[in-house]
Amino acid sequence: MDPLEIYKNSKDLNRSLRRNTASHEKDAPGSKGGRKSGKRMKNKIPFPEEHRESKPVERRGKPTREALKRLEKENQSLVEQLVRASALIRDLESKHYDASRKEREGKMIAAGLLHDIRNPLGVISSCAQFCLDNLDLNSSAREKVQTILENSQKAQDLTRQFLDYTKTSLLDFKPIKINQLLLTMWKMSKLEDAPSRVTFEARLDKHLPEINASRENLERVFVNLFMNAIHAVSKRGKVILETRLLPSRDKVEIKIIDNGKGIPKEQQERLFEPFYTTRENGTGLGLSICQSIIHQHKGTIAIESQVGKGTTVTVLLPVSQRGSPPGTDEKKDYPKSKIPGSL
Repeated sequence: MDPLEIYKNSKDLNRSLRRNTASHEKDAPGSKGGRKSGKRMKNKIPFPEEHRESKPVERRGKPTREALKRLEKENQSLVEQLVRASALIRDLESKHYDASRKEREGKMIAAGLLHDIRNPLGVISSCAQFCLDNLDLNSSAREKVQTILENSQKAQDLTRQFLDYTKTSLLDFKPIKINQLLLTMWKMSKLEDAPSRVTFEARLDKHLPEINASRENLERVFVNLFMNAIHAVSKRGKVILETRLLPSRDKVEIKIIDNGKGIPKEQQERLFEPFYTTRENGTGLGLSICQSIIHQHKGTIAIESQVGKGTTVTVLLPVSQRGSPPGTDEKKDYPKSKIPGSL
């Protein structure tokens, strides 16, 4: 509520309290203009002593006034607290808006720079590949050109991941069969990390309803999560996939469980931080992007891990999407280009 409205309401309440006080004083026995029950005519037979009004009753207006004054003070104190709270809320909202605006501007600038860098990197990669395929190079020159090609491709991949992190796309929600999508993404993950001897077990709820989601974005999420699980078990462990419909019947729960070495507790708190990674060649953007996509679906993602026992990633996704997903109204602030590929 606006502070001026709070103050106006408090003034109205104070006036009402004063009117109530005056009314009680006026109606009190013995007061001017009060009832004549306290005065009896001389010729009338007096009431017996036990039925006469006692003096404390005549002073009934005094405690009432004191109670009303006390209430008025408490009300004034509450009004002052509300005014201060309202001012604090407005200040926090202003700071949050400024921070959000600066974040959007920073992402937009970063995305523009990365987009410009990506094009020269593509030229470098193409030229290096052309030299390797068409020129008669000695071993030393060939080794150097190969190094140029590999590093330019790594830079392109890193640039793509930065762009994926900075952009906010308008999600295309369609009914999808989540079990089918998960099994397909598992097969893709194994192919990308071949050869692999990981044992896979699927514990799927066969009666899951279709969910409204962006297929392309969820594919990126689960490929990333499956790849993390494969790396965690050193290609010789076990990965379990579980799905179920929650009792509320409005969310689907997906669990990816591995029996790898686990993650220390101090690292778990930072897993979703951008650019934080525990892998030698990681960028630290994979889980941040996954979290962003899941939040756009109005879902949640959590990681539980015990050192020496393994890790469980739990994703909750709503069955239906009501209203536009969070973040989609900011599409105008970001580049419209769409970068294909997985994380």
